[in-house]
Amino acid sequence: MIRTIIALFGVAMLFCFATVSEAAWTILREDNFVRDDGIDARLQDVYFMDNERGLVVGDGGLILVTTDGGKIWGKIEVDMRPPGAGQRPGGRPGAGGGPPAGMFGGGGGAPLYNIYFVNENVGYITGGRATILKTEDGGKTWARKTAMSDTPGRDGRPGRLRANLMGIQMISETTGFIAGSENTILKTTDGGETWIGSSERARVGETRNNLENIWFVSPTMGWVIGSFGTLLHTTDGGETWEKRNLASVDDNLFGIHFVDENTGWICGQGGLILHTADGGATWNQQETDSYDDLHDIIFVDAMIGWVVGGYNTILHTTDGGKTWNKPAASVGGIDSFKGVHATDSNNCWTVNDGGVIAGYKAQ
Repeated sequence: MIRTIIALFGVAMLFCFATVSEAAWTILREDNFVRDDGIDARLQDVYFMDNERGLVVGDGGLILVTTDGGKIWGKIEVDMRPPGAGQRPGGRPGAGGGPPAGMFGGGGGAPLYNIYFVNENVGYITGGRATILKTEDGGKTWARKTAMSDTPGRDGRPGRLRANLMGIQMISETTGFIAGSENTILKTTDGGETWIGSSERARVGETRNNLENIWFVSPTMGWVIGSFGTLLHTTDGGETWEKRNLASVDDNLFGIHFVDENTGWICGQGGLILHTADGGATWNQQETDSYDDLHDIIFVDAMIGWVVGGYNTILHTTDGGKTWNKPAASVGGIDSFKGVHATDSNNCWTVNDGGVIAGYKAQ
């Protein structure tokens, strides 16, 4: 009888464990096909201010917000036109002064790639066609800011940039940087109102190098990552950038995260995760048992982190990346998770290019 009770208790415990494990990751928003609500777009990034308030961005200028941890998502409309595009001299407001809202550059609203918040009120969204959006009220309203080339155009005057803008970070209240396609690096010195920089457009037959993300560990020391193993480093607050060589790594790099000046990770193509414990002097590859591209990475402390990528890959570590495990209850399918964000070790969210929003909540 005692053995039977012990056996039944063990089975019950296994069942409970399996239930908890299966419940760890939950689909908060179904994919575009299943949902069929008319809001069809690939999602690119996610950010939560706390465990209830969050937003996601995606193609076509899509911005979705939630105030209940992701159970309900509402769409907000934002005027994507560049500053000054709403009116021509002598015209009435909103008439003949440029393309319709969300249509700058043609082809529909620009895709939105990255969300970055300085604090609970001030945040930015970057995207295609040199899109930069800024909020000063915690994401309730957004205004488009200018991105200008520091190289004179054919008319001798600086023109607007057209690059896809990706990673962004402010290093002070006034100064910040954005990395983007075609070796684009932009800088602001007026608190994100205007951004000035350069791109290197590839000619026919040339290889285009894209910069994907940026991370400053201090106001002076920062990193930029990109195509073909590109790793740039600055020690003077972005005045100059030095290219660092990653031995035997020529894969595209997508995500970067540091928890302090010494400890950081980079994720990229083909299941690649690189780790540094000495401020970037050396980078060592961590084993993932994944062959899929890894698009984004986040850590809440030096031990606990997540990375997401192709074929809905979700990997989790609790030992600083010495081991990366795929949760038993990960979301299946052939789509790719593009962005991930966590508020603490118990709460994490990710989005994919099929329109899915998934959330992790420790039981």
